[in-house]
Amino acid sequence: MESLYQDYPDIHVVELENLSPMSWHDDQRWFWRDLPKIQDHGLWYPLLYYKVTLEWWNNKFASWKGAYESWDKINPPVVNKDDKIWALKMGTNRLTALKFLGYNTCDAICFDNSDDLIKTGVYFREEDPLHNE
Repeated sequence: MESLYQDYPDIHVVELENLSPMSWHDDQRWFWRDLPKIQDHGLWYPLLYYKVTLEWWNNKFASWKGAYESWDKINPPVVNKDDKIWALKMGTNRLTALKFLGYNTCDAICFDNSDDLIKTGVYFREEDPLHNE
């Protein structure tokens, strides 16, 4: 699915199956919040991800997230052909909604690190440049 917002460098299409969510919400917010927005208005912003190693995922990340009940929902991750995990730090609910709707691909932006990803995600959420420029 193409995102409505296209005013950002390096937006590209990814296969949804290649993305590995870094979180999971058991409250089903993807269904009552994100799904209706996507159905009614489309995908406003690209999904945001960065690449990590399996070693990082299994050690550092697992030391943070491994104790949560939701760990089994996000682990094991997908290791892609580049031997990296394409870690979806923000957008798990939109990913779930897109898969539910039968999409196989969508627009995304790959970041070099999680800090830049979070800055951009917060900018999209808080400033909403699609609707406020």
